[in-house]
Amino acid sequence: MSSASDLRLRLLTLKHYLHQNLLEFLARPDAGRYLKIGGGIAATLLLIISWQVTVWLISVISYHRNPIPYLHEYYNPLTPRFVDTSSYRTPEHKVMDLDAYKEELFKINQFNTYLSDKLPINRRHGDPRTEGCRMAARSLTKDEDLVSASIIMVMYNEELSILLRSIVSILLNTPMESLKEILIIDDKSSRYELGARLDQELRQFPFVRLIRNSKREGLIRSRIIGAKAALGKVLIFLDSHIEVLEGWYSPLISRVMSDKRTVVCPIVAAIDHTTLEVVTSEYTNTWGTWDWDMKFFWEAVPPRENQRRTFDDSVPIRTPAMSGGLFAMNKDFFFEIGAYDPGMKVWGGENLELSFRIWMCGGALEINTCSYVGHVFRKPGVKQKSIAEETALLQNLKRVVEVWLDDYKDTCYKAAPAMKNVIEGDVVSRTLLRQRLKCKSFSWYLREVDPDKPRPDRDFVAYGEIKGPGDQCMDSMGSFAGTRAGVYNCHGKGYTQFWKLHLSGEIKNAEFCLDGDGTNPRNVVLYACHGLGGNQQWFLTEDGYIKHGGSGMCLSHDSRFLMLMPCSNEDRFVWQFSGISEAIREKFYVLYSKQFNYTTKKQVEENMKKAEEERKARKAAAEEKRREEERKKEEEDTARKAEEERLKAEEAKLKAEEAKLKAEEAKLKAEEAKLKAAEVKLKAEEERRKREQDEEEVEKKKLLEKELEELREWKKLKAEKEKVAAEKEKQELERMKKEKEMEEKRKLDEIDALKKEKEAEERRKSEELAKQKELEKMRKEKELEEMKKAKELEEIKKAKKLEMRQKKEELSKEDNAEIELADKTKQEQLPEGDKDRDVEEKTLKDHEKDLKPVEDKNTDTKEKDLKSDKLSKIEDAELKEFLAWKSRQKKES
Repeated sequence: MSSASDLRLRLLTLKHYLHQNLLEFLARPDAGRYLKIGGGIAATLLLIISWQVTVWLISVISYHRNPIPYLHEYYNPLTPRFVDTSSYRTPEHKVMDLDAYKEELFKINQFNTYLSDKLPINRRHGDPRTEGCRMAARSLTKDEDLVSASIIMVMYNEELSILLRSIVSILLNTPMESLKEILIIDDKSSRYELGARLDQELRQFPFVRLIRNSKREGLIRSRIIGAKAALGKVLIFLDSHIEVLEGWYSPLISRVMSDKRTVVCPIVAAIDHTTLEVVTSEYTNTWGTWDWDMKFFWEAVPPRENQRRTFDDSVPIRTPAMSGGLFAMNKDFFFEIGAYDPGMKVWGGENLELSFRIWMCGGALEINTCSYVGHVFRKPGVKQKSIAEETALLQNLKRVVEVWLDDYKDTCYKAAPAMKNVIEGDVVSRTLLRQRLKCKSFSWYLREVDPDKPRPDRDFVAYGEIKGPGDQCMDSMGSFAGTRAGVYNCHGKGYTQFWKLHLSGEIKNAEFCLDGDGTNPRNVVLYACHGLGGNQQWFLTEDGYIKHGGSGMCLSHDSRFLMLMPCSNEDRFVWQFSGISEAIREKFYVLYSKQFNYTTKKQVEENMKKAEEERKARKAAAEEKRREEERKKEEEDTARKAEEERLKAEEAKLKAEEAKLKAEEAKLKAEEAKLKAAEVKLKAEEERRKREQDEEEVEKKKLLEKELEELREWKKLKAEKEKVAAEKEKQELERMKKEKEMEEKRKLDEIDALKKEKEAEERRKSEELAKQKELEKMRKEKELEEMKKAKELEEIKKAKKLEMRQKKEELSKEDNAEIELADKTKQEQLPEGDKDRDVEEKTLKDHEKDLKPVEDKNTDTKEKDLKSDKLSKIEDAELKEFLAWKSRQKKES
């Protein structure tokens, strides 16, 4: 009690002290400044606490969305994770020229490697999907119901930061319920950091499995290795320099689940090679296609496909080809149609080969517009391909052409002449595969899958290389909009030197049109095709001159770039296409010769022939006119004579007809008289028939009355017979009824007699049972008396027992005599028919007594009752059987 009082006293003292000090502090002139400092500190502490709570909440929410314990620290975007490059990068402070260092890294990887190292590997992006896709996602298969999938990524000397960012983005944006594994296929990389360091980095991630090739296999064969090692039912092939975006996974897997023969690609969102920013709008309404030099490129989706999709941005695009780096495919279907061509080397061409094979062998290829995957497009032209790589690519493309393009092989070889000179290797196995799969023709592919594809036999005036003097070919020089087109040594590989002069007059490469400006002779550039002619209108003469529609000048060059100059007879104005479509060129000249004021040699010959034919036609027309006039005059004379003869014949004919009419009039009068006579005769005949009918009706009436009388008699006789039969039937029924009543009465009498017999038997049994109980009672009393006197009368015990046994025997004899006397009396009282039955019952009872031993007479009352019940049941059954037998005997007698 005292300790509580002391504590209370101390608290009051402390309160008073604090209050007094606070008043003193507030009374000081500098109290306001100190209060401001204290408030600032408190606000700072509150802000820090709020920030920590926010970070914790975001971490919890992110972890709840994708709960993998190993990656908990990666889910929080407010806690960035970076790659430690100190073990394989030169520290920045030791680099003399930082810009040169960045440029060197850029050349190695062809993207901004310096910036990639500075970016967190767990960076997050916004949801790029449209509202239509978000609504469609609600009806997709739930994440827990998706089939398992294996993601396969092949890498060779990939930058570590970009590789880890690819893996982390997959783990952060993929439902773990369906993801089976992420297979990283290392194609014998030579970089230091991709050895033990990569193993160490990958150990912290779940689902990731690393497979290292023992030798360089190339992208194509490495993907085959990964597909064979995969455990999932769906294969997702991805490049090793990507970042998947939110919602990318379910649309792909759901579509493959709904149709195993459908291969699905995501929308490729470009990751800029300089800023590494994701651009999602560049490829949203594009599909993959190809050119006749076997180069893949992207182009806008044509109106025909948008109409099929009903302009719904959530409906997949049925694309003719895929880029090959990113797609999902059923594993069984992948191997069913032949996987990748193992005869292909390194990479290149496998995307077109697989695209053609999918479409032509019963599958379908789609771009799902609700799935986005970012892809780092390396800067072109930074790193040149080696001769071996170029040769391998041409070999791969030739394998595609030889196996799948049928009658269009020559078109490809004219587009890329160098392709024809390489050796493609053995393609027999792929040809047999096509036959085994019963694939359709390439003409079917062009007609059904890609009907808008421009073709040499339909749309091209000329195509292939455009060769000028000095073995110089027209070259796009990089194919960027706004860049100048030039000339370069002919290499025969197509690509930058593949051009097409369309029937519209446009000179195109894969993506752009040649655009010239007459005001600036050097301004011949590549520009987006607009289809309006003008600066993009060109005309090819028979002599090889290419005229510009906008300026009328001719296309020339200055040994480096294309330019427009006034036409002359110099060799530098003459160009030669490697492929010419003669039929289309004739049509081209018909369309544009007048516009360019040009006449072909064929047109000159045709004009001379046409003039000669016109002169001959005029002479023939004058001669024909003279003959026509003479023929008309002869026809008029003949017609006049024929008319006179016709009039005379008409007059004679009229006279003959008049005589004929008079003869017919006389004939009609004779016929009229004849008709009157016939009418009189008919009236007489009608009266006679009427009399005969009346007589017949009277006779029929008499016969009918007679038949009615006979019918009445027959009905009367029938009624009498039925009455007699009914009386007989009634008598028979009464007789049968009486017999039945007598029979029932007899049966009732027998039943009553049986009941009386049974009651008498039961009375007899009860009397016997009472006597037995009395005897048992007497026996027990005597036994008790004997037990009391046992100690005193041991000497006479034997005599007493003998006397008791004699008495029991006498009693049993008396009982037997009484039972026999009662049975005899009852037998005398029963009628004659029942005596036999009693005799049989007695016999049964005697047999029962013989079966029982003498010792059972002294058993307890309960056992006797049970045995007596069983005996009564046996007796009743035997009694019934006996009565039945007796009634049969009576009937037989």
